[in-house]
Amino acid sequence: GGGAAPPASSAAPTAAAPSPDLDPGAALRAYYQALAQRRLDAAAQLSTEKLRASIESAEAQLGMGRRNEAIAILAGVVESPRFAPLRTLDEGRAAVFTLGDALGRAGAYQMARVYLLRLIQGSAVDGWYRRAVSSLVDIGLAGGEPEQILQVLPGLPASAEEPWAGDVAYLHGVLWERMGRTSEALQAYARVNARSRFWAQANYRAGLIEVDQRQFAQGEQHFCKVADPKQTPKLAPLFGGNDFFQVRDLARLALGRVAHEQYRFDDARYYYHLVPADSERLPEALYESATSRYEAKDYASAHRLINELRALDRPHAYADEVWILDAYVDLAECQFPRADAKLEEFLKRYEPVLDAARRLESDPRALQALIDGSRSTDAQGAMGLGLPREVTELLVSAIRVDPTYGRVSHQLAELDRELGGIDGASAELAELSARVRDPEAVKPRPASAIANTPADRLRELAQQTAALRRLLREASLGQGGAARDLQLAKQELIDIEAQAEKLQAALAAPSASAATARGTLPAEASLDQLLRADADEARELAQGARALRAQLVEQRDRLGQEALGRLERRLTRLVRRARAGRIETVLGRKQALELEVEALSQGYLPPGAVDSLEAARYLGDDEEYWPFDGEDWDDEYIGGEGLR
Repeated sequence: GGGAAPPASSAAPTAAAPSPDLDPGAALRAYYQALAQRRLDAAAQLSTEKLRASIESAEAQLGMGRRNEAIAILAGVVESPRFAPLRTLDEGRAAVFTLGDALGRAGAYQMARVYLLRLIQGSAVDGWYRRAVSSLVDIGLAGGEPEQILQVLPGLPASAEEPWAGDVAYLHGVLWERMGRTSEALQAYARVNARSRFWAQANYRAGLIEVDQRQFAQGEQHFCKVADPKQTPKLAPLFGGNDFFQVRDLARLALGRVAHEQYRFDDARYYYHLVPADSERLPEALYESATSRYEAKDYASAHRLINELRALDRPHAYADEVWILDAYVDLAECQFPRADAKLEEFLKRYEPVLDAARRLESDPRALQALIDGSRSTDAQGAMGLGLPREVTELLVSAIRVDPTYGRVSHQLAELDRELGGIDGASAELAELSARVRDPEAVKPRPASAIANTPADRLRELAQQTAALRRLLREASLGQGGAARDLQLAKQELIDIEAQAEKLQAALAAPSASAATARGTLPAEASLDQLLRADADEARELAQGARALRAQLVEQRDRLGQEALGRLERRLTRLVRRARAGRIETVLGRKQALELEVEALSQGYLPPGAVDSLEAARYLGDDEEYWPFDGEDWDDEYIGGEGLR
């Protein structure tokens, strides 16, 4: 790596800076103030021992995957009025970093930046300073907006040997590459030092840029720095961690592909062989190496690599391609019966999948059932599409392996989990508000679904109204013998409609009340006001989350349809190759017979007919053959001893 990364103002386009009014701790401080007014705040001071215990508790929650609980613990400590004396201590900076990092990993990027920026204010560079910068870089990479992070990281100390300096340079390179400014991106990647976590990634991406520009030699140099342990700095694997070795596998694959592109088949075989047996990229390496050996006419090695790939017994993206490659290697070796058997088995396995994919593309309802069933572990039982289990599993796996589809599905699962938490928090806030107003009037909450919001209740009332109207209509068309029952049903309908009107008004009120609560609350709001305002805001947040969920569901369905379309196009190509291969097997057999007939006409016998003394060749099904055991049998001359 060279010099330090330049400031964001000179090395990256300007972006809108985060709002200076963003204060994620304002609500918590208001609660502390309201609690103090009611003398409900804890009187004990916050000691370093208690702070350390809170950090350990939060880290334990993070270890169990419970980010929300960890954030709640740390936010309650960091925003406490008694935290100020501990802010500059090592424990205090640790609490601020852990809170900001947890918020960043949870996707609350703007709030995370507020806390992490507190640790890099000033010239003192310590461990928490370095970690904060690295976490901010992670936010820039994960959030998809690196320019915003670079905007808040100007004026860092110019130290090219610091790990975070390489991280910032890598973020610059990613930004330039996304903008299509490849020369600036290469310069930024060159500044990533060996102490950075992203040294391997920077060289790998630089190699990809060079190869994309047909500069194969320069690209191979970048890949070799990562793939060859002799060219890799000793510190790079230590700072890169497990990600370094994953990028190393990618670099070795890239070297093999570059060599394959240039028809250097022996070099490609060597590079593919470098991918270790415990790597996730091993199936790719084996398949691509087998393809290169096939093109190099080394059919024995191609068969061996294909057998190694099948012996892995793990799912991979080349399961269908391997069938065709294996059969075409047999064709190249003139093993026509064996090739034909493999192609016939391929068609028997994948033609039903192709037919099902085409049918699902023209049937939106069945496609929706397939996408819904792809989320289940037992997709066949979940869908009931009337397809064989093997066909269903292949269709579902084609959807699941799509990386974008998997990312959206993960976001949907996270959103559903957060929605449950929001609904539960809204109910708890309403209960706390009622308890603050009248502690004696609070009754235990009935066990019900946490999503029982006014909107849910309104939908239930609408369904009841529709059912009652249908019953009244059917009763009025009957004989009319139950006038009293009709009158009761009409009265029930009136009551339900009145309840629906009240709920409709309640649903319209939160937006105005929440805006009033947030915009006109006095500086020293009461605890009841804060609870009601937060309950209203939680309901609004839940409504927005449900709207976002509908968009994600639509995006997931579209991605599933695109994945199915790609499967249909790929199988169409492979089925065509399989059918063409079967034609080649017939033509190959015909040509082999013609050559044998020509040889016989010229007096050359095939190997099986050379030994005409092999009597077993000419026996019928009802005949037996006793092999010759020699001239003299043991009992041949009984009674003739001594005769000559």
